[in-house]
Amino acid sequence: MKNICRLVGILAVFAVAALPAHSARADEKTDTAKDHLAPLERFVGHWVIDAKWSSGDALHARTTYEWGLGKKIVTAKTFVKKDDSEYQRYEAIMAWNPKKECLFQISFAFNGEMTEALIESKDRDTLNIGWNPYREGDAGPVRQTIKFKDDDHFVWTVWIKNGKEWQQIMEGTWQRKDK
Repeated sequence: MKNICRLVGILAVFAVAALPAHSARADEKTDTAKDHLAPLERFVGHWVIDAKWSSGDALHARTTYEWGLGKKIVTAKTFVKKDDSEYQRYEAIMAWNPKKECLFQISFAFNGEMTEALIESKDRDTLNIGWNPYREGDAGPVRQTIKFKDDDHFVWTVWIKNGKEWQQIMEGTWQRKDK
């Protein structure tokens, strides 16, 4: 269950980009980062999910995605409902890494754990997270696919590595509540 709960935040979790030095010229160069962040733009807003893990346990959560640092990163905060209250489980950053030339995420969990993952844009509506290692030889135990049905709904599918096999543990739909 600990690993399953950890996965909620991985969605809400995305990375830090190394920004160029402060100057008018550097700011012009970072404008190209906006093009690289286009696949993340649809996330900005407030989202909720009511779904079940493969174990049958309910998941009721909400995530708020916001632009940060002059629209050069996207930040996310995920809250999970527990009984009659909720708690913040994850805080994350998604960004473009100009050195690696890729989107990535960094997620921080309430218990001090941290995960890093690559975000790959497969097409206009599909993102794969964690399918390739963030660092060579450092493959993560979690894979996710985000498939936008439209601008207000996306299907979130999560797999964990169980030995040598990948086991699907979630397929739920996040719904936008407002922008």
